[in-house]
Amino acid sequence: MATLAAGTRSALVVDIGWHETTVTAVYEYREVQTSRSDRAGKMLIHEVYRFLSKIMRDQFGQTATTEGDHDNYDIVSFEECEDFARRALWCRRDSRDLFHDADAASRDEFHDAEDGLAVVQEEDEQRSVVDAADDTRPIAVPLRSCQPPRTLQIPFSELAEPCESTFFESELSPSCFDDHELPLHRLVYQALLNLPLDVRAVCMSRILFTGGCSNIIGLKGRIFDDVAALAQEHSWDPVRGRGVEQYRINPKLHRTAPPPSYSGSIPIVVPQPTTASPDPSTGEEASASISITTGAAGHAAPTNPAHVSPAPDQVEDMIRRDKNHKAQTQGTLRAVETLGAWCGASMTAQLKVPAIAVVDRELWAQHGAGGAVRAADVDAKASAAAQHHHHQRQSMGPGAIMRGQGTSA
Repeated sequence: MATLAAGTRSALVVDIGWHETTVTAVYEYREVQTSRSDRAGKMLIHEVYRFLSKIMRDQFGQTATTEGDHDNYDIVSFEECEDFARRALWCRRDSRDLFHDADAASRDEFHDAEDGLAVVQEEDEQRSVVDAADDTRPIAVPLRSCQPPRTLQIPFSELAEPCESTFFESELSPSCFDDHELPLHRLVYQALLNLPLDVRAVCMSRILFTGGCSNIIGLKGRIFDDVAALAQEHSWDPVRGRGVEQYRINPKLHRTAPPPSYSGSIPIVVPQPTTASPDPSTGEEASASISITTGAAGHAAPTNPAHVSPAPDQVEDMIRRDKNHKAQTQGTLRAVETLGAWCGASMTAQLKVPAIAVVDRELWAQHGAGGAVRAADVDAKASAAAQHHHHQRQSMGPGAIMRGQGTSA
């Protein structure tokens, strides 16, 4: 439903819900793969409670509470933790992205200085994203559920710590996580990596974020940036390890010799195109042809059959010639906004689905509910004629829904 509400037929839906986060690959309105992680709203609220309790102990000198200490009144309620998470939390960008942005900004200023242009910036523009991450201005957070009510002074930069420890935990190695507790950016990357090549190319260009926790400021952008960084670092190769890294960075391990000849398979020889001309001696035309050889001398170098261009498709050529045809975006990481699952379900409910068999209401009232009750009251010939005349089989083809054929009685 979220895919339909986004106006696409295929997408990678990242649902950051309460109990778990699910990453579902939808291809042509069919779910082809689903993966899950426990890092969702429930874990975030627990982290917010620990975060507020720690600050309360640090600022007011309270001792650490134990699980059996029921007389301690410095406990934040669940509703207040949820309200704090919805209104005050934000997610910082990755340090690698901050470094790239600062480096790009410094290069732009250097080029402007070389060209003799004065770099003029407003006061608000001088505050970069790096300053926002290091902002230590205290934010007053009133708590009314604890006894007595208190107001905490929390630096703005520390408000991003619950999201960082809940959804990412970048300081830990990937081998420290089980399959059910992967960080969100690794969960999305692993879901794309496990998809077939054609499905991945379509879904990676249509990443949808939905769920209540996806509304946290900066969370969707952080997940998308981290997935792009993982794709740039590891590409889409599932093979990892020290041997792969050594092979990639050591030029001595690369194969400099040409690939061996194809043994056990029949190569395809693609000759150079030549101009067809009539043969005066035989009267036949000489034309270029694809000859299949087994590696005999004197022929062109064999070509991998996978590299041979496919035969032209007349249907695809006709679709491309259409003036309203737009090429499908695929192969690039891209996030798409969605209206949500409820809007998608509402639009689906408004579609006119054709019926398989159409029965007139008058005939049903006459011959069905209020018709014959005994076998002798049924005329076989009249029933067969009426059934042949009024019962029509409808098509369930792709255009039937849009035409609205058939109504059910």
